[in-house]
Formats: sequence, structure tokens, C-alpha cells
Amino acid sequence: MKISVIIPMYNEEDNVQRTLQEVNNSLKDYKNYEILAVNDGSKDNTYKLLKEFSSENQKVRVLQNPTNMGMGRALRTGFENATGDIVVTIDADLSYSADHIIKLTSELINDESIDMVVGSPYMEGGAVKNVPFVRLFISKVANLFVGFSIPGDLSTVTSVLRAYKKEVLDSLELESNGTEINLEILSKVNANHFRIKEVPAVLEGRKLGQSKLKFKAKTITHVLFSFHEKPMMLFGVVGFILCFIGIISAIYLFYQYLMGTLDPTRPLMLFMAIMIISGIQILMFGFVATQISLLKREVYIIQKENKLLKKKIKE
Repeated sequence: MKISVIIPMYNEEDNVQRTLQEVNNSLKDYKNYEILAVNDGSKDNTYKLLKEFSSENQKVRVLQNPTNMGMGRALRTGFENATGDIVVTIDADLSYSADHIIKLTSELINDESIDMVVGSPYMEGGAVKNVPFVRLFISKVANLFVGFSIPGDLSTVTSVLRAYKKEVLDSLELESNGTEINLEILSKVNANHFRIKEVPAVLEGRKLGQSKLKFKAKTITHVLFSFHEKPMMLFGVVGFILCFIGIISAIYLFYQYLMGTLDPTRPLMLFMAIMIISGIQILMFGFVATQISLLKREVYIIQKENKLLKKKIKE
């Protein structure tokens, strides 16, 4: 089976030589493979170094986005140009060592029932080394929060370290340009009932270059994605809190009634009614949004069938 390794790169001149060499070395036992380095509009010497390396190694293909369009767009460029039966994605700084490529690929080769493999440093057997505490804390919280909205009970949902059957990627209608593409893929893979397997991985801190990750933007997009996938995470919590406040107010007013000190003209009476009614309405909005989310999953299935049909017509 042919393996395609996709490496999105943006201003990674310090990592180009090392990353491509290590990825290439990890695949030395395979004859049928390709390395797709996607330059996402870098402003340094990344593209120049990629071209120099590829000129001396026929296994390396360099793809170019005209401007910096985001990790999602870079990965999609790689997906569209990959010719392998198995597609592996990995970070440009090798936060996950190149040895993981074979580990993930072997899972797909040895078990045909698996459609996608996710490398996880947070599951049993995984590990994290030399990662700053703040980054690690944010990453763990993000994976716990976002993971709650995605079926499958995965320990890691934001990692780019993954292996896919090419036919799975070909069946998905992907739209994201940013890091949320990793979440979009999981959502659509689950909706189409593809089988996902999680395997232990070792995450290491960046050794060369600077991280391009913008924590604020990533946090916002991931939170919005979670609410989009599971609306009751927002509507349910808010609605419950409002109802709870209204019920507590009602209990207090009832206590005053029993004690004979209740004043019907108190603003607390109106406040209680507003809280309970608002809470119920928001819970109803959450129910409607959940139904829309379920319909969206049906749309994903239709999109898959349409893509497969178009592919058959072309063939």
C-alpha cells in the first residue's frame, strides 16, 4: 500500500531539513511512499529549502499555497494531491517524532476494519515531554472540553498526528481553513460511522523555530465548534441555571408566605417568573438546536454519498 505523508509548513525554515530527513528515514523500509510538504505562504526561506531538498529526493513533493491560509487549508491541499492508499498527517516541528508514522500506518494495514488512527499523548501509554506547563494545561483542558462534544470517547481530539484511509478522506466534504479542521474531520468521520482507533503517542516540546499557534483564536474556534456540535452544552447549562435561580426564589417566597411576611408587590415575584420562563425557553432552544445538529449529521452522510457517486462517474 502506498503511504502519503502530509506536512503543513509555515515559516519553518529551521525545521525543513531535519523534519524531511527524519520523515524520509522513518520510511526507508517502504518503497512505495511520498512526502507532501505543503508550504502555506511562508515569508522566510521555507519554500526555497523545500525545493532544494525535493530536487535531491524524488520522494518529496512540494505544494504551495499562495498566501498563509491556515493549517486547515494546507492539509486540504495535501489531501487533494495525495496519491497514497494511506494518508498520514504530522506537525512540521516533529512534536511527534517521525517514528509515529509507521506506528499509525501499521494499525491501518494490520486491521482492515479501522478507517482512521489518532495518536494520543493523553491516553494510557502516551506521554508528554518538555512541554511548557501553560501550553500543556490549555491543551488538556481543550481536549477534555471539546472531546465531550465529539462521540467516540477519545482522549485527544485536537492533534494533527493521524493516519487515514484515503477513501475516507475522499468521501468527506471538508471546509475548514484553520486548526478546527481536525475537529471537523472527527465530526464527519463519526457521522459517517467510520471506525476510529486511538493509539498512545509521545508529545515533545518544540526544539527549533517558534510556534505559530494562536491560543486565543484557537480557544474561541474550539469552544464555538463544541457548542455547534452539542448545543445543549450551552443552552442546557444556561437554561438549568436560570431555572434553578427561579426555583430558589420561589422557595424563598413560599417560605415568606408561610411566615406571613410575603409582600406580593416585591420585585422578587417578577424576577422569579422571568427566571423560570427564560430558563424553560432556553432549554427549548437547546432541544431544537440539538435536532438541527442531528439533521446536520444526515447531511454529512448525503455529502459522502454524493462525493462517492461523482468519483464513480469520473471513473
